[in-house]
Amino acid sequence: MAKTLTHKWIVSLLALVVSGCATEPCAPFTPADPALSAFYDRLSALERGAGSHRLRILHLGDSHIAGDRFSGSLQRRFSARFGDAGRGQLPPGKPFPYYGREGISVDASDGWTIFSSLSGVGVGPFGLSGYRAESASSEDWMSLTLEGGVPLQKITLNVLQQPGGGSLSLDVDGRPGKRFETNGVAPRLMQVTVEAPMARRVLVRPTGDGPVSLLGWGGEGAGPGIVYETQGIPGATLRVMDAWDARIVAAELAALQPDLILLGYGTNEGFDDALDVGLYRATLERRVEMLKAQLPNATILLLGAFDGARLPAWAELRPSTQAASLSALPCEPLALHERATYASLSGGQDPVLGRWHGPPRLKDVQDVQKGVARTQGLAFWDGAAAMGGACVIHDYVFSEPPLAYGDHVHLTPAGADLMAAKLWDKLIGPYEALVCRRRLAS
Repeated sequence: MAKTLTHKWIVSLLALVVSGCATEPCAPFTPADPALSAFYDRLSALERGAGSHRLRILHLGDSHIAGDRFSGSLQRRFSARFGDAGRGQLPPGKPFPYYGREGISVDASDGWTIFSSLSGVGVGPFGLSGYRAESASSEDWMSLTLEGGVPLQKITLNVLQQPGGGSLSLDVDGRPGKRFETNGVAPRLMQVTVEAPMARRVLVRPTGDGPVSLLGWGGEGAGPGIVYETQGIPGATLRVMDAWDARIVAAELAALQPDLILLGYGTNEGFDDALDVGLYRATLERRVEMLKAQLPNATILLLGAFDGARLPAWAELRPSTQAASLSALPCEPLALHERATYASLSGGQDPVLGRWHGPPRLKDVQDVQKGVARTQGLAFWDGAAAMGGACVIHDYVFSEPPLAYGDHVHLTPAGADLMAAKLWDKLIGPYEALVCRRRLAS
């Protein structure tokens, strides 16, 4: 009898140990957002080599995206985990003063004229990059040099074909390349694709026989992994898309076929005290519905606007403010009555606003983003909550090292990397737990 009990006890103990070993590799259960299910399935297929050997991410947004600190940090994480397949399309030339892409050096002659979709429809057309570079001179050029990451296997130029358009030449790694004519009966997207194994330097120049208009350029690597394309415009709101040519954008999206779209607008809307919140909601819904219609298989992740704060200019001019360090001035969110009467308080330079505070429309924008994500079935990441809540931007400015600049809006490289890490954990934590449990169940 004693031997039988001992045997049963040993069997039970071994079962417990085996059970513990089976579940130990998996992280504690983290519920996955159902809106991310298709994206997670494609990530898993990429890792297993069971689906496409590429997964494409398109990241659209404002200055938080344009500087490629936040997006660049995310790209590094995706590439390290799932493989680097390139950065896709870049805006043409050097579209704004601090433009850059991590691991890529871009240079251009001064003769190019750069048009921005922030200027409106009248200076279009534009594609996804929101910029267009034009020149007719054979003296002009623009170059792209990969300083890190994978070399290019395929180079693609997004060119505006137009009546009277000139030709352009494409050189790869110092070798003279092909010449392409851009003349056409009507303005439309013309995609020029060239196979160029192990390419690290690309140079484009007009040949001088007519105007050339470049909407974007870049490419992809040869191996499996993530193609992470970033298109950001400083100062942009979601309405910048109204200046983009619908046919060109549709053609670009059809060619790219992104698996995940990150929408990173909202900051500039939040700092617009005259924002029509109802119109903003309608605009966001319209753009989401457009993306869904054109890309029914893509996952859309709406990024909630980051926290931000302002100190009124008239408050900075007061002697009492000048005598004190701006860091000593508190940051306090607006109370309900302050938000309701903000225009009169600000117009009257009421001392109650003589402190750092979030603009009154920022919370409205964040609430609209949450609501639209819920009703449209989108994945959502609350950027402000991830930072720590309202007015935490003030702590970011005066932390060591600083996580935000003194404007209380833009993140430093350290701050951008911190926020990218938070979003990465929010995305990949549930994915890792899901994949682990699927593996154990198989």
